[in-house]
Amino acid sequence: MEIREATTADADVLKGIAHRSLQTSYAHFLEDETIDDAVEQWYGEGRLEELISDEADDVFIPVLEVDDEVVAFAQCHLVEFPERVGEIHWLHVDPDHRGEGYGSRLYDHVREHFEDEEGLDRFKGFVFAKNETGNEFYERRGFESAYTHTQEIAGDEFVENVWVDVPEGEQYRRAVEPHEDEDGQTLYVAYKEASVGSKGAFHVSYLDEDLERRYGWFCSVCESFDNAMDASGRVVCNECGNTRKPTRWDAAYL
Repeated sequence: MEIREATTADADVLKGIAHRSLQTSYAHFLEDETIDDAVEQWYGEGRLEELISDEADDVFIPVLEVDDEVVAFAQCHLVEFPERVGEIHWLHVDPDHRGEGYGSRLYDHVREHFEDEEGLDRFKGFVFAKNETGNEFYERRGFESAYTHTQEIAGDEFVENVWVDVPEGEQYRRAVEPHEDEDGQTLYVAYKEASVGSKGAFHVSYLDEDLERRYGWFCSVCESFDNAMDASGRVVCNECGNTRKPTRWDAAYL
């Protein structure tokens, strides 16, 4: 067994693993056609190659090989603002190799990478609410279920849980700050609800301080609420061009 960083030559293999992983994990509530569309939306048209070759050093995609065959991979992001957090967006193990501990080994490798190379001790994991095994994976490792939000797939919305792990003795808190938009309206930015952009993080914004009425996205680079999101989940800041790639996450059966 060997764990190494992905190269663009791995893209087709990783896309196949993601597809088979989703089919096995989510067949009880996602149609096959929806899974096909989702994988193409997230990884098609060179998007996976773009993630692998990302030059910003905020994307980490390790692959696990057994006898020179890639059988699992993780997709992780480093979010810098307002605090540095390692996010585990995908953790995929080929269904033919599940139950052998490969997902756990990848997870340990990701932790070691972020802790040793980046000095991080704060982590997030994202899992569909209906993926019981994925949620149990984070719960067993001491993560706290912090909040939920929805993810759109092929026109339908699905709830996903966000799990957080912070240093012992600390509690998770969502830092919230008020900002005025271009029209002078006061909006509330939840800085710990972050998504990776090409130049810096996007953060979820709300109409109220209790974070109950979601408004949209806040670009941390130019501090603008003026952005657009397409059907694939790609967000583009109209002020500075900061772009969030279409991504999704899944802590798969391990």
